[in-house]
Amino acid sequence: MGLLLVVAAASFAGSLVFFADTVSPSARRRTRAVAVSRRFLGSGLPLPRRRSAARAAAEELGGRFASEKFRNALPQRLAAAGLAGRVSVEAFIALRVGFAAVGALAGLCLGSLGSSSSRTLLMIVAFAALAFFAPAFLLERRASKRRSAIHDALPSALDLLAVTVEAGLGLFGAIERLVQNTEGPLADEFALVLTELRVGDSSERALRRMAKRLQSPEMTSFVRALIQGEQLGLSLGQTLRNLADDSRRRRRAAAEELAAKAPVKMLVPTAIFIFPALFVVILGPAVLELKQYL
Repeated sequence: MGLLLVVAAASFAGSLVFFADTVSPSARRRTRAVAVSRRFLGSGLPLPRRRSAARAAAEELGGRFASEKFRNALPQRLAAAGLAGRVSVEAFIALRVGFAAVGALAGLCLGSLGSSSSRTLLMIVAFAALAFFAPAFLLERRASKRRSAIHDALPSALDLLAVTVEAGLGLFGAIERLVQNTEGPLADEFALVLTELRVGDSSERALRRMAKRLQSPEMTSFVRALIQGEQLGLSLGQTLRNLADDSRRRRRAAAEELAAKAPVKMLVPTAIFIFPALFVVILGPAVLELKQYL
């Protein structure tokens, strides 16, 4: 038990060092500087990064427990959650190790209240495993909420793009006007597209990268239809109008589907929480009356 306490305390101290190296104001300023440098120098160029010994050890340990498939898919998941320029793959893996250390310490503290060593070990392993997988779960939740916000803002954004294009602006100017007048995840994604267009990239590649980052079927179909319309020489304004109408129809169909599922979802809580209380209120007086005659 003493050895486990020492290991857990050391892991907790290491996680505190990692958090200080990642969340402190100086670390955040350094991360923003690295992101700006990568934007202008190219993401493929190696940039020097200062790492503490605890963070380097956590990255190495987390890399051993992370599968190759997870590591390859992690940049895409970070981009979908809007954390591509703020959290690196190595930092996220080290964060999982820090969470696991905190979870192991919590399991040790709770398990030490009892007298069984096997129970303590089981709680340490359980809490550490839950804490280790918690960042991935939270990352997926953040990406899902961000995709939902983008889906909600897409029809209005397409209307604004259509109006500005019909007013005489090109796609570049329309996206710039959209970024200036709106806020939110969709505006951030279009701002990144605008940055890529300004450095000389083609609109097709910039839009395809945006669809790949978001991992959304609706955004993928939007980008595909916009690129095909531009290649075939169709009216850009009319294409955007049609895309806006199609996005609204999809959103309305999704809302109707959720409304149709609501009665089925309400059946279980109704049967568990409402029906028993209703039976007690209705049948309780009758049962009390019957007891007087039996």
